[in-house]
Amino acid sequence: MRLYLILSNQGRNKDAEPFAKRAVAIDQKALGTEDLRTARTMDDLAGVLEAQGRYSEAEEMARHAYAAREQGLGAGNPKTLESGVRLAMLLEKQSEESEAEPLLRRALDTDLKQLGPDNITVASVANNLAIVLREEHRYAEAEPLYRQALAIAEKTPGSEQLVGTTLSNLGTMLSAAGRNAEAEPLLRRAVALSPDNPAALNNLATLLDAEGRFGEAQPLLLQSFKIAYKSLGADHPDTATAEANIGENAIDQGHFRDAAAAFQMACATRSMLYRSRGQSGEAATAARVQATDCASRFALSLWLFARQGGGGVPARNGPEALKLEAFTTSQQALQSAAGDAMARSAALTAARAANVGPQAEAYEAALLARDELDKKFVKLAGGDSAADAVRREALAKARADANATIDRLAAELKSKAPLYWDYRSPEPVTVAALQSRSGADTVLLHDDEALILFLAVTGKAKGLVFAVSKELSAWAQLGLTSFEIRDRVMRLRAEIDPESYRLGGAANPPGADTSAVPNAFDRQAAYELYEALLGDDAIQAVIRDKPTLLFVPSGALTTLPPGVLVTAPPPGGTAGDRDPDSLRATPWLLRSKAVALLPTVSSLRTLRQILPAVEGAAPDPLLVFADPDFSRPQVPPKKHLASAAARGYSNYFRDGIPLAEALDYLPSLPGTRIEGEALERALGGRPGSLLTGREASKAQLLARNSDGRLAKVRVLEFATHGLVAGDASDLYEPALALAAGARPQDELLLASEAATLKLHADWVVLSACNTGSPDAPEAQGLSGLSRAFFYAGGRSLLVSHWRVRDDVAPKLIPSMLLAEREQAQITRAEALRRATLAILDDKSMKAAEPAAWAPFTLIGEAARRTTKPPAQP
Repeated sequence: MRLYLILSNQGRNKDAEPFAKRAVAIDQKALGTEDLRTARTMDDLAGVLEAQGRYSEAEEMARHAYAAREQGLGAGNPKTLESGVRLAMLLEKQSEESEAEPLLRRALDTDLKQLGPDNITVASVANNLAIVLREEHRYAEAEPLYRQALAIAEKTPGSEQLVGTTLSNLGTMLSAAGRNAEAEPLLRRAVALSPDNPAALNNLATLLDAEGRFGEAQPLLLQSFKIAYKSLGADHPDTATAEANIGENAIDQGHFRDAAAAFQMACATRSMLYRSRGQSGEAATAARVQATDCASRFALSLWLFARQGGGGVPARNGPEALKLEAFTTSQQALQSAAGDAMARSAALTAARAANVGPQAEAYEAALLARDELDKKFVKLAGGDSAADAVRREALAKARADANATIDRLAAELKSKAPLYWDYRSPEPVTVAALQSRSGADTVLLHDDEALILFLAVTGKAKGLVFAVSKELSAWAQLGLTSFEIRDRVMRLRAEIDPESYRLGGAANPPGADTSAVPNAFDRQAAYELYEALLGDDAIQAVIRDKPTLLFVPSGALTTLPPGVLVTAPPPGGTAGDRDPDSLRATPWLLRSKAVALLPTVSSLRTLRQILPAVEGAAPDPLLVFADPDFSRPQVPPKKHLASAAARGYSNYFRDGIPLAEALDYLPSLPGTRIEGEALERALGGRPGSLLTGREASKAQLLARNSDGRLAKVRVLEFATHGLVAGDASDLYEPALALAAGARPQDELLLASEAATLKLHADWVVLSACNTGSPDAPEAQGLSGLSRAFFYAGGRSLLVSHWRVRDDVAPKLIPSMLLAEREQAQITRAEALRRATLAILDDKSMKAAEPAAWAPFTLIGEAARRTTKPPAQP
């Protein structure tokens, strides 16, 4: 037996790793990567890495081994199937269930045919497939597989370990399905069979905790953690899970000091795993979710600990110190895709400054290319034909090449642009940095601003709100749970935009009635929500005298413009909700405060330190895409629908391809041409700065991007339909609809395509339907379109949350941009505030309801540009 296997069998996987890697290198050099002996060594290395919780690295070895064995031994060979199962379970550990399932089904079907229904290998694979189905909440499919595996294992001598594992897995699934009475005896039996199995101990403890039997759960959790720590190490994901569960149990028992200590350790590991270089796709998303959830629980435990008075060392664990720690921890809990996009934009800027911009762009492109290869693998994973095997081998080789490219570029960037990695995974910003009066951090927060960060937490607990100004900082517990906040926000949004929120994005058939109008906006509910979010006296002390508020929202709060909150009891009672005079007299938050949203607190570093240091003003004042011609050449015109609901994202794609027949029903937007013309006049647009009709096309945009003209534009506007995300097959990103082309793909600018644009724009204006809304139910932060334009290089985004009135946009947007350009004393946020209130207060427009005056939100830089725009010729 090879030395590394002896060490691994002793649980010394870190010691075994260098020997296993050396063995792989020797075999690759002597035999080649495709040789079966090399495949065996790679599979061994995968096992060594898997035991350390390094699933992504193990996956790469397992892919090589699987591809080599399939080609050398055939798809049905036991060794090939074994490699496929290992690869599948590594994918499952990274939340890539869609890729794992076909591998396991193929293995199970083959094993049943070759080995029969009573073979222990069949039981093992059935158990593994059930795990994947359980993670996707497909309990009805998972349960019979678990029971099949258990029945086989129970009558097979020497299979006690599999019996215990399957009992634990089945019990956990039953508990998740709400069947605790059935689950508990199974879990207790699993612990009795495997008292040293940390997973079995943890699963039983989790059930007891869920039933409120906290004292019974605690010793099991402690024992699970001790075993995991000793056998797996402090940095293993399972160890972090065990430690986090101890923290949850301590919160349940009111032991908040213990909870904070447990979460501190667990979150350090989760954060390290999330920040691992080279992660992308579903694995990166899963790591982010685990890291952010852990951080949110840690921040909550710090709040609870502080309410108890904190510890005995004020400088380290007194209430004030706990507040400061909770502020940075909460930022780790709010890591979002939008924040990642801005961080990567800053990282690209740093790379370009170090003359390695092409390498950084190639690195990001290689990550995306690898994700695309994985999607293709999913479609082929269950195929049994020889052609499928050849294509899988080609995909494996292409993925290996992509990984080699990723590793090479990562090493080059580390050597030549170390700041790239600092900016790509920015550290949280401290209160001290925001309040700094000297040094580089002075610019992060201005004297007239207060920053507000909302932390929503899962479950029944109420989250936290933080407020920071140059002089003060405060924190408080929110007055509502995350579910309650979501319910109230959804009701207010439905009152503004009833079609989208009541019809859920479902398309109307041709000729359907689309006359729905907004209901009366419940101002009292908006006031109660304001009180729950910002009504605490300590928070009010920070924000009261600050004219500009910078919001870092989370959860449902990303979908509601803060300006529509009401700061005092509204006049006129319920009847006033429909009365224009009462609506104008309402103390909307926007009456007293200019507001802007930030994806993360750390985006202030990007906006106010990094970008101003390397880039000047763009010389071209404007480029607008408006009133695109949606009629496809040589296609009879279809009846256009005016319904916003008909623009629902799921109606426009099938298997990732836009549907021509659905896009044919996009209604024309003649009002946006008026908007574009008004903007062109106001900003002195040059010839060709307003593209309409056939010219308002994706091809025109990409041509300007390719030759560098787009990078010279200061204000870029898209006045068109925004197609937001829903349930689409193989595609979960929103898009902007541009002029029809030869193919449906030619008229949609996908978010992923927008992210590849090269912008230096001070403003990107998305004057379209729903571009400010989250792009999927699980989305965090801002919409996919918003984060795409941040990534492309936009500084300030003006996004619409719902349909914009044709008489509002042509007045509001030019007024805002002109004020920001011509009045040196006002900020961008203040320019938007004044332009918006002018609409609200103009009685001739009859725009007193929030649906008319409040669709736009400023995201990004709220202050003025650091350099003046060039003089117009």
